[in-house]
Amino acid sequence: METKHKVRTLDSVAGFNEDNKRWMFQQDEKPFIEAAKQDRETTWKRDIGYKKACTIPTIVQLEIFEKYDIDIMADDFMNDSDKVKRVMQIIKSEYPYLMSY
Repeated sequence: METKHKVRTLDSVAGFNEDNKRWMFQQDEKPFIEAAKQDRETTWKRDIGYKKACTIPTIVQLEIFEKYDIDIMADDFMNDSDKVKRVMQIIKSEYPYLMSY
């Protein structure tokens, strides 16, 4: 497998695989899983009307986009309640460890 155009950031690697003509993206999810765990353990004791639902790393955003054609980073994503609900269903069923409550 030959990967060209490789770019590394602090916690991820992205590149284009010339063999299968696909983009690849790798990211360490551990810091995100730890953050979500910490959120669950330090939940607010009183209801303030809003609570953080989950922590979604870039790698999961890309998987959701590829599998379900939902772009979490789109400017109008939060205005589409159906898409928001669908993403929450996906996170709860496929990535429950990223939930903050």
